[in-house]
Amino acid sequence: MIMITKRYFRLSLSTLLFSLSMLLITSCSDFLDKDIQGNATDETYYDTPYKLQSALDAVYDVLQRDDYNNQEWRFGEAMGDNVLGVDEGLGSEMGQLVMFRFNTSNVWIRQRWEVNYIGVHRANQVIANINRVQMSTHSYDAYQQIQRIYGQAKFLRAFFYFNLVKTYGGVPIRPETETVDNLVIPRSTEEETYAYIEKDLREAMVMLPVSYAYGEVGKATKGAATALLMKVLMYQAKPGVPSSKWEEMAQLGRYFIDGAPLTIGQVLKYDGQEDWESLRQRLWFQPQQYTASDYQYETAQTRLFDVNNIYSLNYRDYFGDPLHNGDKWAYVYQWYSDGEFCKGSVFEVVFKESADGSNGDVNEGAGIEHFDVGTTQMYGTSGIVNDIFGDDVRKDYVIHHQGNTPDGEMWQGGEGRFVSLKWYTPKKDKPQNAGDNGRNRRVLRYVDVVLMQAEALNETGNREEALEKLNLCKAQVNTINGSTRLYQPGSYGYIRDQIYSERRMELAYEWDRYFDLVRQGRAAEVLHTFGRSRPNSRGLYFIAGVHERMPIPQNEIDISNGVVEQNPGY
Repeated sequence: MIMITKRYFRLSLSTLLFSLSMLLITSCSDFLDKDIQGNATDETYYDTPYKLQSALDAVYDVLQRDDYNNQEWRFGEAMGDNVLGVDEGLGSEMGQLVMFRFNTSNVWIRQRWEVNYIGVHRANQVIANINRVQMSTHSYDAYQQIQRIYGQAKFLRAFFYFNLVKTYGGVPIRPETETVDNLVIPRSTEEETYAYIEKDLREAMVMLPVSYAYGEVGKATKGAATALLMKVLMYQAKPGVPSSKWEEMAQLGRYFIDGAPLTIGQVLKYDGQEDWESLRQRLWFQPQQYTASDYQYETAQTRLFDVNNIYSLNYRDYFGDPLHNGDKWAYVYQWYSDGEFCKGSVFEVVFKESADGSNGDVNEGAGIEHFDVGTTQMYGTSGIVNDIFGDDVRKDYVIHHQGNTPDGEMWQGGEGRFVSLKWYTPKKDKPQNAGDNGRNRRVLRYVDVVLMQAEALNETGNREEALEKLNLCKAQVNTINGSTRLYQPGSYGYIRDQIYSERRMELAYEWDRYFDLVRQGRAAEVLHTFGRSRPNSRGLYFIAGVHERMPIPQNEIDISNGVVEQNPGY
C-alpha cells in the first residue's frame, strides 16, 4: 500500500501571499543566515529516490483527505439527477449549491478550488525538483525508478487540473516553482488548460509501467494515464461535431482494449522539434551512452507495452478469481475489499483503517461513506431508481428502506428512500471505530474505458464497432441473470442514446453524473425536467450558458485585484 507523508496546508492565493510575504520579511534574520546543520534544505531534500517518493506520497495524500472527498461527491453526484440529499434547503450552502442558487463565496465552491490546488502544488514540488536527485548508478532500474515517480506526479497533476477545468473552465496554471514575483497568475483559457493536462498525461503514458508488484498497487499506471487521457479528450469534444479529439479517443481505445500498436512518438505527438535525446533525458529514460546491450534503446517508433491483457469486464479480483464465488453479488463486490484492484479497476484511491480510534485525516480512513445502517447523506426514490434502471438487473443493487444487504444487514434509512450498495461496507469490513473506514474508492474503471471507446467510435462514423463495444458491457451484465438482451443497431443518435443510457446505469452513484451531463450538453434539459418533478424545484434554477461552469471563488478574484477574472454570468 502507498505510505503517506502528512503535510497539511491550504494553498489558496491568499495563503500563498501571506506565507511568501512572511518569508520575505524574515529573510534578513541573522538566524536564517546561519548554515543549517544536519537538516534537509530545499537543495538537499529531493536528492535521493527515497525523498522523492516521500514527496510523491504527499501528492497521493490529497486524494485521501476528507475535504477532497467531501467536495467530490457534492459536485459529481449530489448536483445531478440520480439522487436527493438530506440537505437541500436554501438555509445552507450545500442546499444553495444543489439548487443552483449559490453565490461566488459558497464554501464548497471555494473548497473544491483550494484542495485541488493543494494537489497541484504538491505535484509541482516533485516535478520541479526531479532533476535534483543524485544517481549512484546509471543502471536501467535506477532511471526507471525516478521515471516512475516523475510519471505519477505528472498523472496526479493532470488529474487535479482536470477536476478544476471541468468545474471552472480555464484556470491559472501555477508555476512549478512559486515565488513572490509569480504569485498572481491570470487564468489560462479552457483550451490552454486542457492542452497542459494532455501534455502531462501523454508523458505519463510513456513513463509509467503497465503494472506494479502487489505491494505497490494503488499507484498510477500506464492504463490509468491512458484512461484519463481518453476522458480528457472526451470532455473537450462535442457530441455530433467531428473532432480530432474523437479520432484520438478511438485510437487510444483500440490500443487499450484491442491491443492495437501505439508508439511513443504517436502518444507524444513527436514532431522532431525537440531533439530526441534531449526528450529522452527530460523524461528520464536511460541515456544512450549508458544503455547496455540487454536493454532496449527507446525511439519514437518504439511500441508501447500492451495494457489490454491487464483489465477485464469480468467480475474478478486482483488474482483473476471470480468475486463472491461468481454469484449475483459478484457485481457489487467490485466496490468492497474483495474487489480492491480487481480486473475492472484501473485507478483507485487507497485508504487504510487505523484501528486506533482516530478518524478523519489523522488516519486517512475513507471519508466517502453515504450508507450506514440508519443514516445516509444522499438517496434515491422509487421514481428516480426506475428512471435510471428501468427493468435492468442492476436495479437489484439499490435497496429500499428496511431492505437487506448481501450479508444480511437491514438498512433503516427512512420510508421511501433507496441507496446504492456501491456505498455499503460489508460487515466483515466494518471499521472498529466510526469514521475510520479502509474501503478504497474506485475512480477509473475499465467499463468506463470501453464505454468511452464506444462513444468515440460512434462519433467517428464507426457505428457497428461502437455497438460491438457497447454490447461487450451489456453482455457482461447479462451474466448476472442469464439475460440475452443486447443493444440494437440504428442511427448515430440511436446508438448515442443507448450509450448514454448504459453510462447512466453502469456508472450510477460513482460521483460522475453531473459532469457527464454537462460535457454531453444536456445538463439544462435534464435538470429542468428533474426540477419540474421536485417539490422544491431542484434543478429548475440551472441557467444554460452559465451554470455549466462554477464561479471562480470570490476571495481569489479579490486578492488578485481582478487579475483572475470571473466567469460570465456571476
